[in-house]
Amino acid sequence: MPQYSLLSELERKVILFNYEKRGQKNSLLPFARLSDDDRSFISTEGDYILWELGKRKLLVDEVISHSWIIMSKQNSPLILKFNDNNHLQAGNLFDDKTVDGVWNLEGGILSICFRYEQRSYYIDIIANNKRAIHSALQITDEQSVELLKVIPLCNAKYGTSLID
Repeated sequence: MPQYSLLSELERKVILFNYEKRGQKNSLLPFARLSDDDRSFISTEGDYILWELGKRKLLVDEVISHSWIIMSKQNSPLILKFNDNNHLQAGNLFDDKTVDGVWNLEGGILSICFRYEQRSYYIDIIANNKRAIHSALQITDEQSVELLKVIPLCNAKYGTSLID
């Protein structure tokens, strides 16, 4: 099984597409990287193209100007605070425990990594074009995959939140 960090941007997008649009449920990571034929087929498929057109690139100023809430159906919501030095703090919305992590913005995809309660989390956030409820793919301990939703919160310095 490939490490998540070795998957290409397209492979990460395809995994998120399968979870978001094809109803794939929580499962283990794929056992192999996409073949060139699979990559070519999926990236030219009509449903994938329409899905990708509904996404946009995140910007650094957008990432650091807000705190973010990240949630799933199974886990407690977390609040994320991004610093401009590529560090972040993550904490449970219902208590004061926080952990440190790192973030990177590459190709408009926000990738974050942190350890929380003895587990490693890798999350890729892809912005939605039409509303401010963004999609994310969470990989836990390089094994399980889960679809998340991410919402930027209001920061008085930068105006109102984009939530519709």
